[in-house]
Amino acid sequence: MRSVRRYFEVRVIAVVNQKGGSGKTTTAVNLAAVLAARRQRTLLVDLDPQGHCALALGIPAARIEHGIEEALLQGSGTKLLDEGLFWEPAQSLVVAPCTVNLAMLEAPQGPLHDAPDRDRRLGGLLDRLASRFQWCIIDCPPHIGLLVFNALRACDEALVPVETGFFALKAAQRQVATIRAAAARLERSITVRVLPTLMRRESRISQDILAAIERTFPGDMVPLAIQEHDVLREAASFGQAVTEYAPTSEARGDFESLADWLHAQPLVSQREGGVPAGSDLTNPDAALMARLTAPRAGTRAVDPPVVEVERPAAETRLAEVAQRLKSPKAANSP
Repeated sequence: MRSVRRYFEVRVIAVVNQKGGSGKTTTAVNLAAVLAARRQRTLLVDLDPQGHCALALGIPAARIEHGIEEALLQGSGTKLLDEGLFWEPAQSLVVAPCTVNLAMLEAPQGPLHDAPDRDRRLGGLLDRLASRFQWCIIDCPPHIGLLVFNALRACDEALVPVETGFFALKAAQRQVATIRAAAARLERSITVRVLPTLMRRESRISQDILAAIERTFPGDMVPLAIQEHDVLREAASFGQAVTEYAPTSEARGDFESLADWLHAQPLVSQREGGVPAGSDLTNPDAALMARLTAPRAGTRAVDPPVVEVERPAAETRLAEVAQRLKSPKAANSP
């Protein structure tokens, strides 16, 4: 049960996606940095055993003596919340890093396996920290397990970054359905927000998939997109958030817009366990999928034939690649 104090004093966002390459950690790190740059005390919790949050913010792994896994094991009474756990790479930005030992917590016979509160440990820690922060951003691992259950139990809302690429669309709907099913199992009402990422303005495919995401998640999509910026990769390679590496860049502007939009949104209850009205779990956008995967004349497809439509050469090439991936033998048939 969420305490009244934490509900009013800290807003907790879990950044979740099982699909790799969606910009999950980039979103978590740079959203947290933008909020902190506004002098809003922000906690960034790294629940991904890969530990990329610390890496992206220049925190040397060799110097991390205590990770969030120790605090989770010790519970809300741990002394690490007072000293030893946190790093502050920028003013108002506090990081709770992890080490590779975090992965052990999810093992079938891991140290939390039989604990009755095993999925409430993170929530207990955040309750203790409620008066210290205005925002908490949780970077979740790319799979659904005990760590994600802890994040969903503790959060107010889940932010799902979705790459505006061909394979991401169908995976996104499964991801949202999984989050809602997990929320129902946990008896939680969580606001789910879908954030388009890695958007390329000049790409017609990106534009089409962006429109398809909006149709697939009516009312749940963040009405803006994080563009694909080289500067974001450069910033991470230098161990800096975009606010420090490129403070006047368009990339920072994207995250400023995201922070503005989140500020303006009230937390509302979602239908637990379901998917948005009008969406189809097995086929997120039939028209777009049919157009992108339609086989060229002269090829034999495994799926029922789709009427060929006129389209630009680049889009036709994408359809050919998708068809080969679905059925290599069929795509090479005479």
